[in-house]
Formats: sequence, structure tokens, C-alpha cells
Amino acid sequence: MSEWCQNPKCPEKKNQNQIRGSKGAKYYQSNKANRYGNGNFCTLGCQTEWNNEYMDRAIDALGVRIHNAVKINLEDAWYVEYSSSWRNQSNEDEYYLRNKLKGVRQLITKQQAQTPEQQAEEYNSWQHINNTQAKELAIQLGLASWHINQFNIYYRYYWHLVSSIFNP
Repeated sequence: MSEWCQNPKCPEKKNQNQIRGSKGAKYYQSNKANRYGNGNFCTLGCQTEWNNEYMDRAIDALGVRIHNAVKINLEDAWYVEYSSSWRNQSNEDEYYLRNKLKGVRQLITKQQAQTPEQQAEEYNSWQHINNTQAKELAIQLGLASWHINQFNIYYRYYWHLVSSIFNP
């Protein structure tokens, strides 16, 4: 995070609030960085302009360019979804264990959705466990199971319908 906007073209906006200097020696100066781009840019416009000019070079310099599609398998698609009180009819925060690839949306408790540390911070009710912990919770709740085969350990998910097919 920087004190000043990281877009080198920021002073070229020539806004009134960017004028600095004394009479006869005035100049335009970059704005102070704000909340945009993790606190590196003064506006979304400056962030976008910087992205258009420098993002490819930054990705190449870091060596993190992705050359093949990244996929999340059915087994790893579990996550926690938070619904705040103003969105639902019960006026209470709700948490769901989700796997959109399987079509599962299971209501869970706040204790299941959050770590003890997150629960202690009551004003951060939107925080929840990470995806790995969500996968483990799905296994605990019987929404998923794990098997060991000769090659690797993997999670295999069963639809709720499977049990109704084998146990009519």
C-alpha cells in the first residue's frame, strides 16, 4: 500500500484538487491513494488505467501467468455462503453449505460456519470457514464422503437421491 496513487498518469487528470505550488510555480500532483486496488489508487479510473497499461507486464514479471484453464473439481467445490438478515425473512444471519456443481444448498448453524475466533468477533458475521474446512464439514454432515484408493485420496460426493434409490 502506498500513500500516493500508483498511476503515473494520475496528474494528467488535471483536477482542481491536484493543483499544488505557489504563485508562478504551480503544478499538478498525484492524488493520495484511496481504497481502490488495495489502497494503491485514488479512483477506480486510475486503477483501470494502470491495469490497462501495466497489468500484463506485472503478471509476466511475477511469473504467475496461467497458460491452461484452471478447474475446480466436483470434489473441491464446497464453500460457505452467507446471507445477511436484511435479505431473508427470519431477520437472522443464515449460513449455507454450498456445492453448485452438485446442486446442494444446506442450511448450517453459525457455529458450523465460523471458527471460534470468527464467532468471537460478532461484528464480522459475514466471515466464515475456508473452502477446505467447508469440504470437511460436508463430509461430517454426510453430504459427502471420502475414500482411499490405490492412487490417491479423494472426496466423492453422493446426491441425496442416491440413498432414496437404494433405500426406497
